[in-house]
Parts: sequence; structure tokens; C-alpha cells
Amino acid sequence: MNLGYARGNKLNQQFGFLEAYELEEIFSDVDHNYEILQDPESDYQRLLNYTEPGDCLVIAFLEVISRDYQQLLEFLNELEDLELDLVVLTSPELTLNDWREVLSWVNRNDQLLHPRLIKLKLKQEKNQNKETYSIFSRDSEAKKLYRDVMWQLVGKSKLRTIAKQKGVPVETIYRIQQEFKRVKLAVILAVCFFLAIATIKITENFSDNILIQIVVCVVSTLVILYNTLADSEQ
Repeated sequence: MNLGYARGNKLNQQFGFLEAYELEEIFSDVDHNYEILQDPESDYQRLLNYTEPGDCLVIAFLEVISRDYQQLLEFLNELEDLELDLVVLTSPELTLNDWREVLSWVNRNDQLLHPRLIKLKLKQEKNQNKETYSIFSRDSEAKKLYRDVMWQLVGKSKLRTIAKQKGVPVETIYRIQQEFKRVKLAVILAVCFFLAIATIKITENFSDNILIQIVVCVVSTLVILYNTLADSEQ
């Protein structure tokens, strides 16, 4: 059984990742403090009480738990004691032992890593990734991949499924999804605009009262918007 957990900052973004993954239930805590994870009243503790050996805890980022490597190692130990697996949606698929090795190494060598250099490198990679996968990309393969992802999003495929099929990071698929939503909303608004004009023209044939024309136009536009947006949320 896959159980999602979100906490702290960027909850909406976390929910976006989690809802695109096949989960039985999502738990969340608003409190940013690490201590909330030990609070018996927290959703995190409810999640742990709800789990059974063999279940999988799914989070969007490792930072959802903590930015402290030692605390993350304690978190991994807790999952191991409960015989739970871990999936971090924005990271490579690793076992608990793999995560422990990575975090232990980073914890030992943290003083050797220059934070600003790491930040600049990540920023460069992010910008490069954004330029690579775009409808305006100069690379024909990247442009084709972008279109394929768009069509799969139209078909309501899961983000992680698309990422695995295309071999690109989940963050990239999520960014394309957000662009797709903006394009879809723009198309909906454009269609509503033209339908509103058409409604006014049709209403003119039945009544010369401008107030009636406006009311009919507004009502029909709202009905169209409601049904379209409600369908897109499903």
C-alpha cells in the first residue's frame, strides 16, 4: 500500500506530485518544525500507525522530512524498523540502504561541499533542462518529446509513469504539466469569449433588451466555464 505524506512549505506543489502517484491516502502536517514528526497527534504519526510491514511511504522531496542529514538517517532507521519502503518522487529510485549510504557519505563530507557552488550548479541544470524540453526547443528530439508528453497529459497519464517512459526527471514532467494547464485555460477562455459573442448575436434575434442579452451571455458563459473546469479536475 502506498501512502503519501506532505509537510511544511510548498504544500500545493507537494500535493501535485503526490496526487499524480497512485496512493491509497495522503497525510499532511502544516507545521514546519521537525518535532511535529514526533507529536502523537500529528498526521505523520497517524500515517505510521496506519501502515503495515511492506507498505511504502511516498514523499515529494526529501526535505519534507528534514534538511538535517542526521535526522534523515534517524528517519530511515525508523522506516526500517517498521519494515516500510520509501519513494521520493523528485529523486532517483533508491532503497533504504542506498539512501543511508548517500546520506551517511554527505553527512561525513558536508564540510567539503561548497553550498554556493552546489546552488549554482543546480540552477544551471534547471535552466538547461527548461530550455531543452520546450515547444520552442531547437532540438527536434526534445521538441518531439515535449509534444509526446503533452499528448500523454491530455490522456491523463500519471506524471511518474510518463517520466519513466521518457527517461526524464519528474520535475520536468511537472513543469510541462503546469504549462499544459495554462495553455488549456487560455484556450477555454478564448472559446468562452467567442461563444459569448455568438450568444449575444443569437439573443438579438429574440429580444432587443440589452439587459436580457447580457444576462443570457453571462449565464451561458458561466455554465460553459463550470462544466469545462469541473471536467478538467476529474
